[in-house]
Amino acid sequence: MKIAFIVLPNTEDPCITPPLPIGYLGALLEQQRHIVRIYDLALHDTSNATEALAPLRAFRPHMAIVAASSPSARNLIEAALAGITANVMHIELHMRSATPAQAVARALWSLERPSEPTDEQSVIFEALLGLDDDLDTLPFPARHLLPLEQYPLFTPMGDLQTTLLTGQQFTSTSYIPRNPALISAELRSVAREHGIRHFILAGPLLTLDTAWLHDLLYHLATSDAGVCWEGSASFRQLTPDLLRMFRRAGCEVLSLPFDAAEVLDSKDARTALLDVVRIAHELGMAVRGQIDLDPSYSAMPTLVDLAATFGLDDVRFSMPSTSSASAQPATGSAELENITEMVQSRYRSSQSRQFFVERFGARMGPILWRVGRSGLLGRAWQRRAGGNDEIAHSLTRGASA
Repeated sequence: MKIAFIVLPNTEDPCITPPLPIGYLGALLEQQRHIVRIYDLALHDTSNATEALAPLRAFRPHMAIVAASSPSARNLIEAALAGITANVMHIELHMRSATPAQAVARALWSLERPSEPTDEQSVIFEALLGLDDDLDTLPFPARHLLPLEQYPLFTPMGDLQTTLLTGQQFTSTSYIPRNPALISAELRSVAREHGIRHFILAGPLLTLDTAWLHDLLYHLATSDAGVCWEGSASFRQLTPDLLRMFRRAGCEVLSLPFDAAEVLDSKDARTALLDVVRIAHELGMAVRGQIDLDPSYSAMPTLVDLAATFGLDDVRFSMPSTSSASAQPATGSAELENITEMVQSRYRSSQSRQFFVERFGARMGPILWRVGRSGLLGRAWQRRAGGNDEIAHSLTRGASA
């Protein structure tokens, strides 16, 4: 049977990553000799879905699985599929960053299973239930069905990345990490078949299980895969020795999630975070901050300005879609997106000011930063003072000269 998956953007998560739950599902179906295709509309203009789905029409599937959550998105796809004789099935399987068990639980919860499903539908139901298992028992996701080079995932140095799951999350408290040997084997497989050597180890914090983490670092350090990776960890649990183990195992980017308000209120937390960033840089690792902003609006500028002094190589701000009434008014997704953009802009500006302070001192730095923003020092300095990081190295060389 020919099966097509149509994956829409996840409005709950603006980060566009490969839909690995669909990849696992595709791998299971291919093992059963079905012909599978995945069409990820997050990589296309969804307003012109008909053109984006032109390859699907040529594929002529028997089953078209629409992975979307909103009725408007479903209607858009149904209109684009007009004239196709395929059996269309809607499943809320749009969680890109989730593990297969999480995605399947949500899909089955929202799915209205018919009392007498067709043979085609039964194939999909059985495959979905097959994902609710330990990842070590599942085949590697069918990445050959995805255009991995088109996903906007890059290291701070500009190298293309792709994601790899480190375990299966069943509930908020139930997590089964993968066998480190299989993680290492999957890294080698992707590097050999797709030529990608930079990975994001997706899942809970690596420091959640210390014994498993040491086993994973050992396997990665002794493998001959020749790959580099990015992993998330709690800065409070990272010691100098553990950071050195991260580096020997191939870690090139350290991702540190933290709550901005918590770090602002605690001197010890700020000191610990700064020490981790300093040691990571000394070992040759870049540091990416994943900063949770959930304060009152009046405190945001202070939090963003403070974050710019941590020496992070990259930062991603996140805001909850809903908050208590005392914290902020009801906010739509579009407004939250605008707020996030403003926060990013303020961060870039504050970070550029910090660059001038570190380069020229606490007295002259702010003065030169303001003069640079005005354009009196030339276009290159104006761009750097405005938060453009692309020419930071050229400015440093020019100032040193």
